Amino acid sequence: MWHTPDCPQYTIMRINWKEGARRVKEQDEWAKGVFPAAHERLKRAAAAISPGTAAQPFVDALTELVQAQADTTGFVGLRRWAEIMERHFPPELPDPYHTTE
Repeated sequence: MWHTPDCPQYTIMRINWKEGARRVKEQDEWAKGVFPAAHERLKRAAAAISPGTAAQPFVDALTELVQAQADTTGFVGLRRWAEIMERHFPPELPDPYHTTE
């Protein structure tokens, strides 16, 4: 669809684009301000979990994922997520001495 520079619909679309970009920028700035303190609270809470509990792999994986996010300016990619999840939740390997009846 083509619009002339004085088209009202085009003007409204440009206003919406600019407003959307402004909101995203504000949200990113807010998140960058809040993230470090929230990350510290997570690390303190994770340190308070008793080692060896059933929650430990979940706590460790979450802590490592949040740290990976803190180390990047963008998003943690799927490859990195998979590496972390495989490390904390390895697949069950078959027992070579198990015999089925």
